[in-house]
Amino acid sequence: MMKTNVNKIGYRTLIVASGLACIGFSSVVTAGAWVPEKGSGYGKLGIQEYKADSYFGGNESFDEFTGTNISYYGEYGLGAHTAIYGTLLYQDIEQTMSDGQQTNSSGFGDLELGLRYQWQAEPFVLSTSFLVKLPSLYDEDDDLPRGNGQEDYEIRALVGKSLYPYGYIGFEAAYRYRTGSPSDEYRYLLEYGISANENLYFRTKLDGVFSATNADEVDDASGNLLLGPAYDLGKLEITVGWNFGPERKRNLGRWGVELSVISDVYGDNTLEGDAIQLGFTRVF
Repeated sequence: MMKTNVNKIGYRTLIVASGLACIGFSSVVTAGAWVPEKGSGYGKLGIQEYKADSYFGGNESFDEFTGTNISYYGEYGLGAHTAIYGTLLYQDIEQTMSDGQQTNSSGFGDLELGLRYQWQAEPFVLSTSFLVKLPSLYDEDDDLPRGNGQEDYEIRALVGKSLYPYGYIGFEAAYRYRTGSPSDEYRYLLEYGISANENLYFRTKLDGVFSATNADEVDDASGNLLLGPAYDLGKLEITVGWNFGPERKRNLGRWGVELSVISDVYGDNTLEGDAIQLGFTRVF
């Protein structure tokens, strides 16, 4: 169970401060290394606007990509230092090529489900997780598909450390096995968050993907430039959040709102864009 350092900050504040915004259109998020106690949990409904008008590595045939995604992330403590979590994503996207050709698509994207186990709480929190991505809610043969139509499996190690009263830090490293022709991926996340008071908090993170460069030698037939067979991408997020009320209320939990600005800061063979997200959170 979480002791001393986590209790000093307060579990409710910490899990909200470490809840991560849904980024891009196909990546899951986690709530850091800390695992909620049995019967407790966290949920976030996010509404995000994304726009890209350039391409890392250059692509003369590309003009613009825009999209709105509505995402829900939730996690629930099962007890015995274990939690389940998952993300459901709804997308409305449009891609324009330099010749003026436009394609669009709307509907659900990939569903991601995971299980996380916390091994220790001191001197730092250490957890591992296993995640599955399921492509069952869309047609991969659409002109602009909302996913690449394959299952992914990911293993992840997560480390978190309270710096009370100066916030917390987190680090995550993962390997994602992709069952189809696209390259497997190395993933990482660096995060820092701090609470200004009982209600106001700030968070920043760098979330990255590196291709394992083992893709099959096939053309990218998906039509969606976000879904290249092999790419590198790093995203920087800055978030400010507000928790309502001094504490969570029985049966209602504690509600909050946060605003995130997200920018693609480096990459190769993928879109370069920016996003803004409004999120509504609940800790229970």
